[in-house]
Amino acid sequence: ARATSARILSRMKAFVQHYVEMVIAMFAGMFAYMQVKMAFAGSASMAEHHATMSGDHMATAATAASDVASIWDRLGTISMMELSMIVPMVLWMKFRGHSWRHGAEMSVAMVVPSLPFYVIDYAWPGTFGGSLSLWSHGAMLLGMLALMIVQRDMYMGHGHAAHDHAVEPNVTVAH
Repeated sequence: ARATSARILSRMKAFVQHYVEMVIAMFAGMFAYMQVKMAFAGSASMAEHHATMSGDHMATAATAASDVASIWDRLGTISMMELSMIVPMVLWMKFRGHSWRHGAEMSVAMVVPSLPFYVIDYAWPGTFGGSLSLWSHGAMLLGMLALMIVQRDMYMGHGHAAHDHAVEPNVTVAH
């Protein structure tokens, strides 16, 4: 019973450690991106960047050309921020023994849950006020956690190498 408890605890530790490592890699990438954007775009502060990301400056519907340009700027900011989070996360997963496929799956699990929040905010600017980033990043983290729970055997410390070379269903390997 003691060995079983120790094994379960060890597997849970591996699961939590993997999740925390991915989140740290993501936020390091996001922080680096924001520093570069502020340096090149001349943003006065991270708060100003956050306001652009959250759409605080768009209290009315986008009808003027400047509003449309602002939407494209926000879309670019959001895309680059997500990319800046995905790249270090996937590289860290690869470093820890996961396949590129697993990195792609985690990237999709990260991005897809955040999309409804961006769509709602584009359709109805200002819906989330200054909390768009909070909602979208929360959705990202929950999406990643959901994937990890579904694939818990892989993320609870079982060897990644076995998963890297797994044969896809309905594929015959000649010996």
